[in-house]
Parts: sequence; C-alpha cells; structure tokens
Amino acid sequence: MTETSNGIPIGTVRGNVRAWIERHADKLGDDVLEVGSRSHGPGKWWIINRDLAQGKWTGMDFQDGENVDVVADLHAMPQDWTGRYSGVLCSEVMEHVKYPDIALAEIKRVLRPGGVAVFTTLTAFPLHGYPEDYRRWTESGLRVDLERAGFKNVKTGKAGKVTFTHSDHGGKTVVQHCPVHVFAVCSA
Repeated sequence: MTETSNGIPIGTVRGNVRAWIERHADKLGDDVLEVGSRSHGPGKWWIINRDLAQGKWTGMDFQDGENVDVVADLHAMPQDWTGRYSGVLCSEVMEHVKYPDIALAEIKRVLRPGGVAVFTTLTAFPLHGYPEDYRRWTESGLRVDLERAGFKNVKTGKAGKVTFTHSDHGGKTVVQHCPVHVFAVCSA
C-alpha cells in the first residue's frame, strides 16, 4: 500500500485525507492558516500538517491545545486577518461548524485575493463530537456552498467507500455506494 509523505497508508481514512492535502499543499503559499488545528490526543485520528509549510503556518482552533497558535471562532475571525493568508487549510472541520455559510465567508475574507483554500470533510462517517457534529456533504453540495460563498475555480474529489444495502419502496433490495470523504480546492 502506498503511503503519504508522513507514513500514513493511502486507502485508509487518514491516508486519503492527507493525500488530498499533500496534492494541493504547494498551492497554499507561504502564509497558511490551518483551521481546526488542535490535536485531540495520542491515538486519535488527527493528522499533523505543519510539515507541509512553505513558510509561516498558523494553527487556529476554538479551543486551546497542542498545535494551536491562536484561539478564535471560525464564525468571527479577527478583523485584522482580512486578506492576510495565502492559503487556508480546513480539514475535517466543516461537519462540526454550526453555521457553515458564515464560516465559509470568514475563510474567504481572510484569504488574499487569489489565495487558495483546501477543504476535506465527510459524506459517510460515524457521528462524532468535538464538540458537536452537525452535517455531511456530497461533492455537489460542497461545491455549491463554496461557490455561494464566492470561491472560484472549485475542484472537488472524493475518497473511500461505504456500501449501503436497503429495501427500496418496492420491496426489492438495493445496494448503493457512497464516498467516506469529499474534498475541495478553490480560490478566493
């Protein structure tokens, strides 16, 4: 099995997420804001991404902790951050955001014109806290939300597979597949 640059096997949940981030890390530039950077402790699934920095890398979370440089609310980031960052990484956060339209507008606001944002989030994954779990996205849903927030050049992807077997309304059994993760890269 192929691995990411930090040794996570691709094909695993963490490996697929890290592979997407690595594929687009060079577009993030030299002053990156990582939203939701807090490590949740040893043995947790979290991926440390600071090794991808090409310059300054700032970790932001709403709670203090390991890998957090700034404690701030994604719904109302500091006003002096307007147009500051060359890139924003928002990995495995959006499912925990109460008001995604506000959060996406804030991410766009803190990006420089032409700056790049990289997103990873979930389509089919067990519910989990940190502290709440509000929603799941499809590729088209994530694309529409990003475009509505004013992002341009939105490219999406997906990884993983969950198989659902259910009884259709006519009583026959239907098997369908759904990605575990959806991803996006876009510009301000």
